[in-house]
Amino acid sequence: MQKTCLVLLPLILTLFLTCPVVEEHRDSLKIEHKELKMPQGTWRYLTTNEGKKAILFLHGASSSKNIWKNQYNIAIKGHKNIFVDLLGYGESDKPDAGYNLLNWIEGIRSILENEKVDKVSIVAHSNGVIFAKEFYRSYPDKISRLILLDGGLKQMISDPMLDWMKSSLERSDFETFMKNNINAMQTDGLGEQDADLLKRDALNIPKVVTAAEFEMVSDPDTWEELTIDCPVTIVHSNNPLWDEAYVEWLGNVVPYHQLIQWNDSGHFMPLQYPDRLNELITEKVLVTKDSNKK
Repeated sequence: MQKTCLVLLPLILTLFLTCPVVEEHRDSLKIEHKELKMPQGTWRYLTTNEGKKAILFLHGASSSKNIWKNQYNIAIKGHKNIFVDLLGYGESDKPDAGYNLLNWIEGIRSILENEKVDKVSIVAHSNGVIFAKEFYRSYPDKISRLILLDGGLKQMISDPMLDWMKSSLERSDFETFMKNNINAMQTDGLGEQDADLLKRDALNIPKVVTAAEFEMVSDPDTWEELTIDCPVTIVHSNNPLWDEAYVEWLGNVVPYHQLIQWNDSGHFMPLQYPDRLNELITEKVLVTKDSNKK
């Protein structure tokens, strides 16, 4: 069981607003560092480029916007890039409560509203795919396109695995237990610096956020079936989770999708193959007529 959990850990582990205040400064790389102050805490995020449209990058569980560090320089005319640290992750505040899917989705909406973005393409990695899916459920008219990287649109974790995840929260040695699991996380294909970056981000996640992650993936409402009618590009690594049954299911719920298999990639493709991913994002965002309809 523990061996299986370690294999799946990168995938598994991978706020209502009143008068928000945004603070920002610009560094020498023309990256704007911004803060959105909300009642439950401050969200921090980066933007690059300018435009009335946007590309929103969503990290997965136990991660941060650092996963996108090689995408900061994507430059598509008329498109602003937005790299978010969800509340509880990365540089964003880590309050003691308030972590649930609804609050995270509303926080994302508030950032887009403050950036004066009407239409957005979302690039999501790992469990960030859940946030992308649920944002589409709540605000389908705001979405131009989804690019989903190695994350599931349906429940892929068995009940025994979910029980094991939840039971780990009760361990008296939880912090040591999580540190050992994180240090054993599979980072095949990554250099030492990138692997260390992922592990530091994972170790920076409070226990209350990990508990909220586990609750989110355990909640049947998270996986209520949804037909996604916008263009969707799905990129999978070489992982047995993405079997023929899942691919067949995708065709029924995502009629306008293109499935791409990167058999040479591990789970952390934004770091492993940044140039390939940047080319893919640029190509798909610039598409003016959808050609993915099945």
